[in-house]
Amino acid sequence: MASQTVSGPRVRFSLIWKITLPFVFLSMVLGLGATFLVNTFLSQEEADRFVRQLVDSGQQAKDALVRVEIDLLGLERLVANTAGVAESAAIGDAEDLRARVLPQVLNAGEDVLAILDLNGTSVLTIRHQPGGAAESYDALRGESYYAEWTLVQDVLQGVADPVVGDKHAGLEALVLGDQVSYVFWVAGPLIDAQERFVGAVLVGRYLDRLTAEAAVEAGANISIYALSGGQVVSTTLEPDPTESLSLAPELLNQALSPEQASSPLRSLNAARSEYWEVLTPFTVRQGTEVIGAMGISLVRLPLASQQADTIPMAVRLGAVALVLVVLIGLLISTSITRPIVRLVEASTDVALGKLDTRVPEAGRDEIGALARTFNQMVAELREGSIYRDLLGRSVTPEVRDRLRTSFSDGALLLKGQRVQATILFADFRGYTAMAEMADPAEIMKTLNDYFAGVVPVISLHGGVVNKFDGDSVMAFFGILPQYLPPKVSSLQATHAGVALLEYLGRLNARRSRRGLPAFEMGIGISTGTVIAGGLGSQERVHYTVVGDTVNIAQRIQGISRQLGGTALVISEDTYRNLGNIRRQFDFGRKGAAQLKGKLKEVMVYEVLGRTTALIGRKEVEQTVEHYTGSWTHLAEDITQHLRRK
Repeated sequence: MASQTVSGPRVRFSLIWKITLPFVFLSMVLGLGATFLVNTFLSQEEADRFVRQLVDSGQQAKDALVRVEIDLLGLERLVANTAGVAESAAIGDAEDLRARVLPQVLNAGEDVLAILDLNGTSVLTIRHQPGGAAESYDALRGESYYAEWTLVQDVLQGVADPVVGDKHAGLEALVLGDQVSYVFWVAGPLIDAQERFVGAVLVGRYLDRLTAEAAVEAGANISIYALSGGQVVSTTLEPDPTESLSLAPELLNQALSPEQASSPLRSLNAARSEYWEVLTPFTVRQGTEVIGAMGISLVRLPLASQQADTIPMAVRLGAVALVLVVLIGLLISTSITRPIVRLVEASTDVALGKLDTRVPEAGRDEIGALARTFNQMVAELREGSIYRDLLGRSVTPEVRDRLRTSFSDGALLLKGQRVQATILFADFRGYTAMAEMADPAEIMKTLNDYFAGVVPVISLHGGVVNKFDGDSVMAFFGILPQYLPPKVSSLQATHAGVALLEYLGRLNARRSRRGLPAFEMGIGISTGTVIAGGLGSQERVHYTVVGDTVNIAQRIQGISRQLGGTALVISEDTYRNLGNIRRQFDFGRKGAAQLKGKLKEVMVYEVLGRTTALIGRKEVEQTVEHYTGSWTHLAEDITQHLRRK
C-alpha cells in the first residue's frame, strides 16, 4: 500500500492560551490561600497519622501476645502428654518428673514450669531466675501458694469453655526473696493414662520479658496494667520518679469497656519526654477473657504550629476562589471536555474492534486536529487489519515475536542458518476432482473447514505452518521460536501428524452426519539438516526452510498415496531420532522406497496411531473450534475488502 503524506492541520487559537490565561488569574488567588490552608491542616494530619501509627503498633503487640500464649500452650500440652508425667505427679516423684520435663523446658526457653497435685501444691517447680544465665534453672517442690490463684482453681475444679476448652491463662506474681516478678501463666489439667484427673500443669513467662519482646515487634513501648486498680505491673518505659503511670479508674473502665467505639488515648511523661499512649484490653483464650489492660505508647512529636488568626482569611479566599473556579471552569470545560469525551468513547469502541467508528471533526484547534488524525488512523487500521490477520494468525505469539525481532535487526535477511529440524507435509486428497465438479463457494468452505483445524493442531504441537500450496501444507518443527534438538522436533512432528489424522477423523464424522463425502489426507515427515532464513527484500520477506530434508518429506508424503486412503509416513532419520520414545506410537508397514530424484532407496515407516498424547484432546478441540470461527470471519473480511477495492 502506497504511503500518503498528510500535512498537519492549522491551529488558529491554541488550547494553551484557552486554558492558561484564565488559570493564571486563578492561580494567583489560590496560591495566597493555599499558604494559609497548608498550615491549618498540617497539625491535624500529623496528629491523625500519629494515632494511626499507635493503633497499628497496638495490633502488632496484640499479635505478639497471642503468639506467646500459643507457645506456652504448646509447652503445656507437650508436658501434659509426655509419657510418665501424670503417673509421677500422682505419686509425687519429683526426681522422675525433673528428668522427664527439664529438657523440654530448656528447649522451649520458657521461664517457669510447675506441676501441681490435686491440692494445688507443686510436685515440681522449674524456675529460671530473672537476670540469671540462660540455662540456669532452680528445681523446687512443695510450694502451696498456687492454689490461691484463680486460673489454678479453675483448672482443678474442671471449669471448661465449650469453645476454648479447659485451658486457662492469667497474670500472677511470684515473690522471689524481696523481689516481686509478675508472670503470664497458661494452665491446663493433667490426665493419666486411665483418664484420671491427677493435677495441673502451669507454664509461665516473666511479664517483663514478654513486654520487652512485644515492644520490639510492635516498634513501640508496652505497658501492662492490673485488672483491678489499674497499677502498672510491667512497662518498657522509664517513668519519672515524681509521676505514676497507673491508670485512673475511669480511664481503666474505658479501656476495658466492650461498648467503647475506639481505644482511649492519654498523654503521659516518661524519661523526660512526652508520650501518647493508646489503651486496649489484654485478652487471652481467643479474646474471651480479659486479664488486664495494655498500653502502647510512642514519643509525641512536636506538631506543626497553628495560626488561628489565618483561618477566617483562608475561608474567605477559598470561597472567592471556589466561585471563580466554578464559573470559569464551566465555560472552559464545556468547550474542551465534550469532544474529548467523544474521543474517549470512540477509542474504547476501536479497542473493542469496531473499526467503523468516526468522530466529528469540527473545530480548528488541537482537538479538531486530533479528531481528524483519529479518523485517519481508524481508516488505516481498517485496511491494515486485513494484512495483519493474513500475516499473523498462522503462527503462535511466541513465533511472531521472534520473527518481528529478527526482521527489525535484519538478521533473517543477511544469512540463513543451518539447523537440524523436522519437516511435515500434509496433502489434502481429492481436491482436484472436487474442484472440477463442485461449486467454487463450496470448495472454499470445504478448504476452510480443513485448514481451520490443520493450522492450530500444528501450532499446539510446537510447529510453524510455513506455506500453503494449493491443497498441501508445509510445516517445520524445532526452529521457531527457539532451536530444539532433532529428538524433540521429531517427537513433536510425529505427534502433530497423528493429531491431524485424529482431527480428520472427527471432521469426517461430522461430514458423514451431513451426508458429505469424507476427506483423505497423506502426511510425510522427515528429519535432517535444513537452511532456515528470510528470502526477499526489506519490504517483503518470506521466512522459509530449504534443503534435501524438505524434498524428502514432500516425496514421502507422495508415498502415502500408495498405502491407500489416509496415511502417515516418516523417514528413517525421524524414526531413529524418536529412539526409546517410539513406544508412544503404533507402527504399521515399513520398507525401502525409491524417491523421485534420489539415487538410493530411503527407509520409511507407517505410523498407525499413538498410545499417549502431548496435548490433551479437549485443548485441541477447543483451539480448533476457536480458529474455525476466526478463519470464517477472516474470509468474510477479505471478500468485503476486495469488493471495496
